[in-house]
Amino acid sequence: MIIPVILLSGTVFFHSCIDALEFTPTEGEKLLVVDGKLSASAGVQTLRLSETGVVGRSDNFSPVTGATITLQDDEGRVVGYSETAPGIYQFSGNLIQGTSGRTYTLHIQSRGKTYVSKAETMPQRIEADSSFFSIANSKFVYVYSSVQIPADLARGPFLKWRINNVYQVNEVYCGPFDPTNVCYVTQTFSNQLLPILDGSLLARGEAARPFVAVKEADKAFGEVAYFNLYMETLTPDAFKYWNKVSLLLTQSGSFFDAPPGAIRGNIINVNNPEELVLGYFYAAPEDTTHVKVLASDFLPYTINPYCGVAGFVPSPFPPECCTCTRLPNSTLEKPDYWD
Repeated sequence: MIIPVILLSGTVFFHSCIDALEFTPTEGEKLLVVDGKLSASAGVQTLRLSETGVVGRSDNFSPVTGATITLQDDEGRVVGYSETAPGIYQFSGNLIQGTSGRTYTLHIQSRGKTYVSKAETMPQRIEADSSFFSIANSKFVYVYSSVQIPADLARGPFLKWRINNVYQVNEVYCGPFDPTNVCYVTQTFSNQLLPILDGSLLARGEAARPFVAVKEADKAFGEVAYFNLYMETLTPDAFKYWNKVSLLLTQSGSFFDAPPGAIRGNIINVNNPEELVLGYFYAAPEDTTHVKVLASDFLPYTINPYCGVAGFVPSPFPPECCTCTRLPNSTLEKPDYWD
C-alpha cells in the first residue's frame, strides 16, 4: 500500500520541557529570552527566563533570577510562578489549567522592567488518529503522525510536534547479591527538527500523514523502544512565529541572529516597546501518541541489546549494565504506556 506522506521542513524548537537551541548571537546588549507554554494539563507548568550570551547554546544562557512572573486569564484569575531553580519558574496546573477558548496573558517584572505577552487564546485540541513508523536502509527509523483535517474547520489546524525516544535496558548478572533491574531511558531529539503543519494547505476532511522524526538505529533499539509524539494545536499567531523560526534556520542555521535575522516574539517591554525580546509564550493543548519499535523490526539487520546477549557482553563492559540507573535520564519506573 502506498501511504501519502507530507514532508515537513526541519528546524529547531522551544518547548516548556526546556529544549536547548543552537544559536550564534552577535556582540552587544544581552537580550531577554522567554521560553514557556501553558498546556491543558493539570501538571506543573514551566517557564524559563534567561538572557543571551555571546556564544553557545540556549541551555547555557545565563538564567534570569529573582523575577516576579504571573499568569492571568480572561476571567481575572491570577497565578504566580515560583522560582524552583535559577531561571526556572513553575506553578501547578491545578491553580490555572489551560482551557480551550480561554485567553491568557503573561506578566514579568525583572530588573526594574515590566514585560507583558500578547494575549493568547487556547485553541480547540486536535487529536491524532494514530502514529506509525517505517524503516529505510535497515538502519533509519522514520516516524509519522496521522491527522484528520476537520471538515468543519474554516482554516488550520496549526500543528507542532515535539518528540522523545524511550528505550529499555536490561541489566546483566553481576553478582549473587545484585538483582537485575530494567531501566527506561529517555532521549530528547536533536533540536534541528521542528515538525509543523499548516492544515489550511490541505483539503477539509483530508487525512494528513506528516513525517515528524527520523533516527538512526543504534543500541537504543536493541530491545524495546518507544517514540512519544506530543502534538500541539497552535493559534495562528503562534504558528506564524514557529514558521518564521523554520524559515530562518533553513536559511542561516542561527536562531538568535541579530536584526534583521532575529525573530521578535510576543513579549513586549511595557515602557520600551522597541526592545527586542526573544522567545514566545503560548497556550496550546496537546495530544499524545506512542510508537513501539522492536529490535526484530530491523531484521535482517541485527541490533544487539545495550548490554549484549548471554555470553557476549560489550567490550569494554559498561558499568551501567550492572547499575542501569547510572545512565542519564533513566528510571526503574515503567512508563504507563509500556507493554
